[in-house]
Amino acid sequence: MNTEEITKGVVNYLKSDQWQELMRQLTQTDEEIYHVHLYVENKVGAESLYKVVERYFKQKGLALDRKMDILAPNISASLALHNVHPHNPERNMYTPHFDLFWNYNPNVVIEASSSLGEEGKNIIGWGKNAIDNFYKQFDFKSVGPQEEWEIYKYFQSSHWKKFIELMVDPSYDHVHANVEINFDPWILKVLAVNALKEIGWQVDHVTPCIYHPPDYLGKVIFLLKYPEKVHDIAWFYNPDVVIRPFEKKTFGKSPKDGDPAFLVCYRSLVDERMQESGYENLTDEQIEEILDQV
Repeated sequence: MNTEEITKGVVNYLKSDQWQELMRQLTQTDEEIYHVHLYVENKVGAESLYKVVERYFKQKGLALDRKMDILAPNISASLALHNVHPHNPERNMYTPHFDLFWNYNPNVVIEASSSLGEEGKNIIGWGKNAIDNFYKQFDFKSVGPQEEWEIYKYFQSSHWKKFIELMVDPSYDHVHANVEINFDPWILKVLAVNALKEIGWQVDHVTPCIYHPPDYLGKVIFLLKYPEKVHDIAWFYNPDVVIRPFEKKTFGKSPKDGDPAFLVCYRSLVDERMQESGYENLTDEQIEEILDQV
């Protein structure tokens, strides 16, 4: 494909039904949406796509409030723009952050995927209704002084300390700490934020979410301000324990030591996958031309 065809292909994608549905989910006011996944086929280089997305949202008055990650996810997609968080300071609702997943396809520029996705969809968002429905299957226990003490002890445990170490290890772009709990995970969120503050970290936003269909699992997403990272606590309901590490292998990649109580995304895989295919990079002039048309 020549330069003109590549430019036109990106313009067409930003006008496509999938992208317009994303914009609807980011700006609608019927329900608070927390997180969105998009799936595409793509031959535009990740760093070029990063620039297009960043400048697109700034042009639309929704400048990103934090950096994105280029990620090698633990799903069938090859690469992703992870943690894309447009921000509207005038909006009363939370503006969802989203992940854009893709596989390399030399026969297209960028377009909605017909093979990747969740629940048969190549764009899907989760908001309050989805989370409330997911929680209905669990008999969450109340938290009193004894339970609060057990949760506090978890945040002094070797599992929590290892989570902190993995989050700052440059080998990993994204980390899940896997735990079993029997209480409302929003309590976990509150006490985790306190534990992070105690070590001098700052948290911008926290959202509940579900992942890994069709047998969805629960997680809490932490969008950290300092260090500027996004990491998750994935939780598994167990009515018989207050909180403990979940040490059975689930899916995806474990850290270098093979510990099944964590899931990680490796930085080295990003570098490999960015080089292994014939991605097309965009010039600044091409990006300006694209933005002029959308």
